Amino acid sequence: MEAKGSEWWSGETVAVVTGGNRGIGLEVCRQLADKGLTVIMTARQPQEQLSVPAQQFLQEAAEAKRKNVIFHTLDITQQQSVLDFVDWLKLRVGLVDILVNNAAIQKAEVHWKFMEHNNVDPNTFLSNFDYGGGTRESYESAKECIDTNYYGTVKLTEALLPFLRLSPHNARIVMVSSIAGLLCYVRDEGLRKQLSETEGLTEQKIDGVLNLFLEDLKSEKAMEKWPLKLPAYSISKASLNAYGRLLALQLNGVAYVNSVHPGAVKTNMTDSTGNLSPIEGAENVVRVALFSVDGPSGHNFMECEDSQF
Repeated sequence: MEAKGSEWWSGETVAVVTGGNRGIGLEVCRQLADKGLTVIMTARQPQEQLSVPAQQFLQEAAEAKRKNVIFHTLDITQQQSVLDFVDWLKLRVGLVDILVNNAAIQKAEVHWKFMEHNNVDPNTFLSNFDYGGGTRESYESAKECIDTNYYGTVKLTEALLPFLRLSPHNARIVMVSSIAGLLCYVRDEGLRKQLSETEGLTEQKIDGVLNLFLEDLKSEKAMEKWPLKLPAYSISKASLNAYGRLLALQLNGVAYVNSVHPGAVKTNMTDSTGNLSPIEGAENVVRVALFSVDGPSGHNFMECEDSQF
């Protein structure tokens, strides 16, 4: 689906992008800036510790005297970092039109010998979720993944809602999701139903699913209910999709909230496997971020296609 109608954005349109240090996040920043929007690029690292491509992007913007690219350190898992960012936003811009929730981590260990034994192509392994197994997850890595991908994103989104409500265009909130977040990979029907329902869905119910997952992982019980591959990453994205649908209902008439799987993109997180470049993956995210005023809300996009959750 393409953005329809005339361009609704301008140089005054403010877009906040999390996880802008590399990969898809960096390219989203670049593409939004190229369209003339004011882009606030954020990352956990201070500017001097950013990746070389990120520093080059900021240096090029500075040399061209482009004032529409601004960097600010932001760790979405740290409450004080979020509060500092909010205080800075009040002074610097006052409102936010677009929030691209891209920051995420994946900490499961890939079992390469398992793949070799089963003749699994390492170039497609992490992007092919129809093939299960081959990864190992510790409780500590799973909790860190969920705290970042879900709770950190929710924390930041809630903190920015007052700024998003001020957008004159109806704000856009984009959850950068994954094929891993599709509910078909959750193997328990009751859990799938709990995360897919519209009526009665609450943040407390989503919390309940995540707490149950961590309890099962910690006790090494009942893991047959959960996704086979990258279980923590998968359930964190499925939960984020559910939160996005809930938020879309709550912000009806105020903001458009959508999830998007950018595709199998070659990034550090995927060990450079996949069939799309970060530029191509970012194009799929930007397309959703710039949907027109009659665009959808509460939807999930698999690259360019409107999809079930």
